[in-house]
Amino acid sequence: MKKLIKNYTTEIPLEKTIAEIQTLLAQNGATGIAFDYTGDGHLKAVFFKIRFKDKDLPFKLPAKPDQVYKVLFSELQQTWRFKEQRMKKAEMIAWRICKLWLEAQITHVNLDQANIEEVFLPYLVVGENKTLYESMIDTSFQLPSGK
Repeated sequence: MKKLIKNYTTEIPLEKTIAEIQTLLAQNGATGIAFDYTGDGHLKAVFFKIRFKDKDLPFKLPAKPDQVYKVLFSELQQTWRFKEQRMKKAEMIAWRICKLWLEAQITHVNLDQANIEEVFLPYLVVGENKTLYESMIDTSFQLPSGK
């Protein structure tokens, strides 16, 4: 069975995609947007806040370019130059997919098909820079304590 992989042919620069994500969030209710980078300057996650019942809820949307690289390029010849180019491409693809996902989720919200907190719930930051999903993995999918 062939796997569906969107945006694998993208040539859109990472900087343009990030600007589009920022605009998309700002135009659809985000009250704050921040970016989290690795030590070597690669974007790891976009943080944003959404106002809900007089409270700002923080969310963290990560991209996983390493996983994109693994799926698309791991079996190809690995010289340093090719690896660097392919990793850049993997970042472009990963963030383009995040943008596509955001557009779909925000469209659901704007058409009253879902609430914003409903679609972003797995990405809710619940402490120590971890999302609800990441915290639930750590507890074998038990709900976190009511801290």
